[in-house]
Amino acid sequence: MMTNMQAAFVVGRRDFTATVYSRTFFFFLLGPLVILAFSVGMGTLSARMAERDSRSTVAVVANAGDYREILAAHERLKSAFGTEDLVDIVQAEPDYVVSDQVGQLLQAPDKKVLAVLTGGVDHPRLTGAVSDDGSVRRQVSTIIRDAREHRILSGHHLAVPPVDVPLVKVAQSAGSLAAERSLTSRLGQTLLFMLTVFLASMLLSNLAEEKSNKVIEVLAAAIPVDAIFAGKLGSMLLVSLLGIAVWTTAGIVGVELFLPVAHAPPPPAVGWPIFLALVFLYFAANYLLLGALFLGIGSQANSIREVQTMAMPVTMGQLLIFFFAQVAAGSINSLLGIAGAIFPFSSPLTMIARAAQTPELWPHAAALVWQALWVWLTVQLGASLFRSNVMKSGSGGARMKKAKA
Repeated sequence: MMTNMQAAFVVGRRDFTATVYSRTFFFFLLGPLVILAFSVGMGTLSARMAERDSRSTVAVVANAGDYREILAAHERLKSAFGTEDLVDIVQAEPDYVVSDQVGQLLQAPDKKVLAVLTGGVDHPRLTGAVSDDGSVRRQVSTIIRDAREHRILSGHHLAVPPVDVPLVKVAQSAGSLAAERSLTSRLGQTLLFMLTVFLASMLLSNLAEEKSNKVIEVLAAAIPVDAIFAGKLGSMLLVSLLGIAVWTTAGIVGVELFLPVAHAPPPPAVGWPIFLALVFLYFAANYLLLGALFLGIGSQANSIREVQTMAMPVTMGQLLIFFFAQVAAGSINSLLGIAGAIFPFSSPLTMIARAAQTPELWPHAAALVWQALWVWLTVQLGASLFRSNVMKSGSGGARMKKAKA
């Protein structure tokens, strides 16, 4: 008698060979070209969401009186710029050494300050990771100019001197770093989602043909049903990885030939080598989780028509999980972010966003173990439902009993 592992290997090798050496596998490899436009659209949407998640914040080091003038000017300009475009400002009471305070504000990860304004309305000075002609400096200059003009209207001064806010550039601040990592996290989530929605949905119809020609009854009479499920799931994961390897190679060649000056996405918090390894592991976990679920759902269908009927609600469920993970990635350490990491079917998408935003590695080890446990539970549940609802009804159950006798 074969063990479950050996039986799963036999089933997986059979399915892998039949899939890769089929005529349709070539068209399967061409599939990503069809969804390329959708990927570009999702990437653009993710970039816009990342910009909203990391609004530009300027810390104003000033006493209450000076800050009141700047805040009033900021409120007056909101209607002209719009609340989505004008930078946010926060007050910081002046410390004994202002230069040290500026450095601490720019590096504080919890504040996410992009730049610091010192000197008040009379002697403004902007320090941060912003460009000379960028929107942040222009907006701060406009706020200072409005505050000075309001002084004239109030009768405090007789003339409005021209506003030129000197800029002290730094290489990076917590605000700019948070924006870059937020973009990387959403790109990682979009990549995992697009690959999974394209590849894992094929498992819905994996058992339909074998049920119609009674092959599944022969297999179930010879080896355990959970070994059949595990073998089919493993073989389709290998087929998917083979396809991804081909697409990645073609993408690298295309970038080298046609986009020689293409810029890499912003670096993740854990570094590129670990991040790419986690992308591979979380894709495998996401594929196995959803694939095991789809295999169990599809095994209950009696025909291809029923599988097609299931396709729409299954796709909608994937979209809901994706949007839930996107929202959770915006506040990774909040209750919602932790819930996204714990819920098994959104856990891979949420954790890849965490890898881009925070450098800790131990949560990923715990998450991968947690996801592996749920893969096993989902396979066991699907096999149990298949045995109880399919193999014990009709001629299949009778044949199984004869085979056992």
